[in-house]
Amino acid sequence: MTNLAEKLDFSGHTISCGIDVHLKSWTVSLYLGKQYLKSFVQSPPSVEGLWNFLSTNYPQAHYECAYESGFCGFWIQRAFAARSVNCIAVNAADVPRTDKGTKNKNDRNDSRRIAEALQAGQLEGVYIPDPELEADRQLVRLNERYSNDLTRSKNRIKGLLRLMGIEIPQRFAKANWSRAFVAWLKEASCGEPSIRIVLDRQLSIMEAIRTQKLDTLREMRKLMGKARYHTISRLLCSIPGIGPVTAAVLIVEIGDISRFEKFDRLNSFVGLCPMQHSTGENDRKGSITTRQHRRLRYMLVEAAWVAVRTDPALTICYSRWTARVGSRRAIIKIARKLLSRVRHVWNDRAPYVTGLVK
Repeated sequence: MTNLAEKLDFSGHTISCGIDVHLKSWTVSLYLGKQYLKSFVQSPPSVEGLWNFLSTNYPQAHYECAYESGFCGFWIQRAFAARSVNCIAVNAADVPRTDKGTKNKNDRNDSRRIAEALQAGQLEGVYIPDPELEADRQLVRLNERYSNDLTRSKNRIKGLLRLMGIEIPQRFAKANWSRAFVAWLKEASCGEPSIRIVLDRQLSIMEAIRTQKLDTLREMRKLMGKARYHTISRLLCSIPGIGPVTAAVLIVEIGDISRFEKFDRLNSFVGLCPMQHSTGENDRKGSITTRQHRRLRYMLVEAAWVAVRTDPALTICYSRWTARVGSRRAIIKIARKLLSRVRHVWNDRAPYVTGLVK
């Protein structure tokens, strides 16, 4: 008896595969051109298992896959690419959806939407960093996590002091958690023994996080000393407001600056542009866009506050814009100008000249 699979030949055809990725299973939908084929659940999820299914049931076809980027990172894309399968990770917000689809959302419908948009050529994949850059990105992001954890730990300690009515001496009223302030916390009278235990435990946690953060900063310094990053890091630090940590974040999050052909595309990626609503003769620009790269936008706004104090050109710009649109919008304009300087320095491979308005 002849095996049916031996008779099948999908040469010249494209199988579009939309994958709705979850931890314990994948929901997969298949399209042959514009024709919907089937949906199924693959559990446990496996690139090799899906590849075997496609090559067995649709031999000799050209395969293309898409999934929403998220918690699973980019290893799925790399695993398919190793098998010469065109696979893209897409921003979930870029997958077209109807009002009906929004009101009837489930894994099967989600995977089918991805596959349908993929075969129609409506999807554009996000930037996939190489494994080294992705690993270095996680190290730089670890510093941010430690910063957040450290802030939470300090807030818990001060919250406990307020709760128990323990007053902080006036000399530490504006304390920046110096050694003297921490030493006072360790010796402060807490009344009940249990409060002393709680405070000591919280201080121990805070000091452990601080130690880990300092070690991470040292590792980041070594990282930026690598040949791949050293030159760009030094050039970015020549821009007023951009320090070593901000430069490191910019480098690992942007990766390849040449993928942004124009400044507008980079500005849109970071999220420093306004939302726009145009219809007919009406053209209205709203507040800053809600679509953003959260880390980059936050770091650039923080850098902008430093820049307006250290760069005379930006000080003048900020003063003039504040009088016109207010301080909040003015600082966004400064952050946008900083981003323009970053792109200029990065592309030209030349240090920034202080006082140059660009």
